[in-house]
Amino acid sequence: MSDPVTTEPTIAAPATAVALRPDSIGVTGMVFMIVAATAPLTALATNIAVSLGHGVGIGTVGLFLAVAVLLAIFASGYLLLARYVRSAGGQAAFVSFGLGRPAGTATAFIATVAYNAAAAGMTAATGFYASIAVEQYLGVSIPWYVFGAVTLGLLAVLGMRGLRTAEKVTVVSSLLQFVFVAALAVAVAVQRPEGWQLTPLQPGQAFTGNLALSLVFILLSFGGFETSTIYSEEARGGHRSIAAATYLALGLLAVVFVLSTWTLVAAHPDVVAVTAADPGAVVSATGGAYLGDWAGGVILLLITVSFFGAAIAFHNMAARYQFALARAGLLPSALTRTHGAHASPYVSSLVQVAFSVVLLAPFVAAQVDVFTTLFPAISGITALSLVTMMVAASVSVVVARLKGRVRGGWFAAGAAPVVSALVLGAIGLLIVANYSAVTGSDSPVFAVMPLIPAAAAVYGAVRQYRRPDSPGVEGYLDAS
Repeated sequence: MSDPVTTEPTIAAPATAVALRPDSIGVTGMVFMIVAATAPLTALATNIAVSLGHGVGIGTVGLFLAVAVLLAIFASGYLLLARYVRSAGGQAAFVSFGLGRPAGTATAFIATVAYNAAAAGMTAATGFYASIAVEQYLGVSIPWYVFGAVTLGLLAVLGMRGLRTAEKVTVVSSLLQFVFVAALAVAVAVQRPEGWQLTPLQPGQAFTGNLALSLVFILLSFGGFETSTIYSEEARGGHRSIAAATYLALGLLAVVFVLSTWTLVAAHPDVVAVTAADPGAVVSATGGAYLGDWAGGVILLLITVSFFGAAIAFHNMAARYQFALARAGLLPSALTRTHGAHASPYVSSLVQVAFSVVLLAPFVAAQVDVFTTLFPAISGITALSLVTMMVAASVSVVVARLKGRVRGGWFAAGAAPVVSALVLGAIGLLIVANYSAVTGSDSPVFAVMPLIPAAAAVYGAVRQYRRPDSPGVEGYLDAS
């Protein structure tokens, strides 16, 4: 990598600072960590089905392509900073590089709240579908929170053992989902070829219905997009591996989401009516209709595994943000403790599990439905947090270039971050303006929940401002 243009170096952690295990994960592992976080099959059964039934309808197919292009534009500027910054703080470290430590720390606290909440949500969903699968196969009714507790125990064990074990689990989870999506697409193509029309790709289709809701769920489907940079301290191959993993994952996800969404559209004469009636059942029903009755139960198991893979990915992301903040002296130092030969942030991992318990306990006590109550709340928080973080990272690229801290062409260092900041900012405003429609609830409790990450951001910025000696989450200069 070229040295930074300026003589002002990236603030590095002290020589005595604890570090994560280097060379723990390669391009393939990072790709599947990103894919696992998005959980393609669960996105098809939840996010995509809701967008088809209550969002822009069949225009969801074309909107996926548009969002994928937007994220590719964002990535070209975002990954420019990967040449200069290497930190478990991921996107927050990139924001710090260009906009200063208070802004970077604010972003880190936003991400910590968002990914902790997402990990808890995915844990609940894993338990929910495991409960349904057990009842269908064994005829035994076991509450979802029992399986949720088992999931949290597995997350604690995998967090202690580090990325190499987690990588194997997420690879298996992702490959199983790919096989199912491909099999269903082939079955629909053979049995109902007339369903494959170009109408879903017409631009006008993407602007009908509830555009804000569809944008939220499509962005959430690409959630975990920054996973590769979070693992930059542990990655083999430096920033080149980070860039390769990010683009490969984005391309793979775009193909899977477009193909799977188009498959549902092609499978039904009126997919909007079908998904609007029962979005949670459309994938299993479609699988049963085109692959055979046996497919329904198998799909339940695959969805369970898919949610578990997503829980692993978000758990690791939250744990590493906590680790980075603790290493900077902004969270308790106990979170920097690593586990022996694995050099994994096991204390931070256990804290994430505890966070999930605290978040899920009230929902268990109130005996509320997982998807009508828990998921809408988490979807709103996570979507706004992701958009805010990406806008901040894009602005950071522009400011870093103006300061002379990075080199780059006119597109990666100029046009790309400007375009992505403006478009993503507009999407964020659209989400805020239509927040009740996004969450599906007018409850004042849901309405104020976005204030949680906002409060975390303010706390982080103030805490960093009052501790100017702290290096924040800027991380290391990548000399690869």
